[in-house]
Amino acid sequence: MTGSQRHAWRRGSRVACCLSGVAILTLTVAATAAVAERPPHVRPPARVALLTTVSGPTPFPAGCPGAFHDELKIDGLVVEPAIAVNPRNPRNIVATWKQDIVPVYNGRDDVVASSFDGGRTWRRTTIPRLTRCTGGTADTASDPWVSFGGDGTAYFAGQAGLVSTDPEQIAIVASHSHNGGRRWAPPTTVAPPLAGNETPAITASPTRPGRAYMTWANFQTDIEPPWTNTVSFSRTTDHGKHWSAPVLVDQAGPFVIDLAPRIQALHHGALLAIFARADFATQRASIQAVRSPDGGRTWGAPIEAGFKPLAGEFLDPETGDILPQAGYPSSAVAPDGTVYVAYENSTSPTEGGIGVARSRDSGRTWTTIAVPGVTAFAFEPAIAVDRHGTVGVTWYDLRNDTAGDAATTADLWTATSHDRGGTWLQTHVAGPTDLRSAAPAQQNRFGEYQGMAGLRTGFAAIFTLASPQARNGPTDIMFAHITPDRRGWCVPPHSRQHEAACSGQGRGPNVGSPATLTRRSLGHRSHHAGHR
Repeated sequence: MTGSQRHAWRRGSRVACCLSGVAILTLTVAATAAVAERPPHVRPPARVALLTTVSGPTPFPAGCPGAFHDELKIDGLVVEPAIAVNPRNPRNIVATWKQDIVPVYNGRDDVVASSFDGGRTWRRTTIPRLTRCTGGTADTASDPWVSFGGDGTAYFAGQAGLVSTDPEQIAIVASHSHNGGRRWAPPTTVAPPLAGNETPAITASPTRPGRAYMTWANFQTDIEPPWTNTVSFSRTTDHGKHWSAPVLVDQAGPFVIDLAPRIQALHHGALLAIFARADFATQRASIQAVRSPDGGRTWGAPIEAGFKPLAGEFLDPETGDILPQAGYPSSAVAPDGTVYVAYENSTSPTEGGIGVARSRDSGRTWTTIAVPGVTAFAFEPAIAVDRHGTVGVTWYDLRNDTAGDAATTADLWTATSHDRGGTWLQTHVAGPTDLRSAAPAQQNRFGEYQGMAGLRTGFAAIFTLASPQARNGPTDIMFAHITPDRRGWCVPPHSRQHEAACSGQGRGPNVGSPATLTRRSLGHRSHHAGHR
């Protein structure tokens, strides 16, 4: 999202903190059982097998002369990562993020990193001619996204445009790589520069070589309603060289904003578009799902996967700053076709939750699950499913924040489920990290989303950390390989031991303390290649 639109969006009610399911379950207040109190026959839910730093020093130490307000951009301030795993070679992973941002005018460029050893080492590069930094004409880049096709082609989607104009002129662009993310083609314009183009995402076909699908929103909150806001779609059938003319997925009502659309490829060529909606006429916030039976040529009517009343922003009680709550849903499809959508469900600055909407019939009907053990303010979940059908979710929350200590402390957590969300096991991934030392509050501290992708067994997670973990600037992009312990199982929900074992506020001994995680992440820094 561009800086001016983010600022305008925050002036009114937001989707943030407002997405909940129709059948929302009461969030369980988890027992704060110590690790030693776990029943001896219940194994820890997961372990962080690897934690490395993906980002590095800015690749633009001299800035990008000619770009609008380049002198305001902060070296090494990186946010908003996405991740994808090559299905033909799961040790080949690609990540992307926004580089050197400033609150109003976004980043200098988007950076892409590739790994061929399962995330142990990373090589960073850029998209040629994406912005002025790399030989193009755009002032800025934002909202990067990556995906791998079943044939091993990697795809990139993002925004690029001019923020020196009024209104800003933002294009939706795509690129591709045939060598696992080492080198990328110059960007192809999918949607021409237009005020309001936002939140693109790309999904490559897992079964049809050369095909990938792009969706994005167009909305302007800096003008008074009635609005004409849309969600659009385009596809490529030739590995990203050409893209089809945009097709309308949904046109919201005059007092409605749709944002953050994501595409999921279903069985038999069907597609599912999932996005957040804020209806200011009815004061409802919701998750919407729209099906296409024919690969995106036509789209049905939106189906409401979940809703709750619109709410305002949540403020840090100590500083008065806006707490992160982007309101972007994260979605994934399991091998059996089950669709999962993770969303924020906080209710106050001190009480929160993470919810998961689930559909077993390709998005026609939905039920909702509350991830247990999340009671503090929580934000920016990411969800994925591995090849065994295990569901994984990551999120940040403030359960370990201490009032009056001059920091807003967040930790990254994960929960895994081996039974389609019936039971969950929770593990600490990284932190504590200080939100106040990250990006300004207007940028949601860590951007508007983090990333997660399924592996053959376990998950590849990409996320942002600030002080004390960051070493290349105010923030760093981190990678974690999360491996569920499939030998373990969660005791039945009605057993006396269920709450201590399955909601798990404690950090499992397989993960280690925050200090251990910090040392582990820094220990891998020497392996990271620089910008190439």
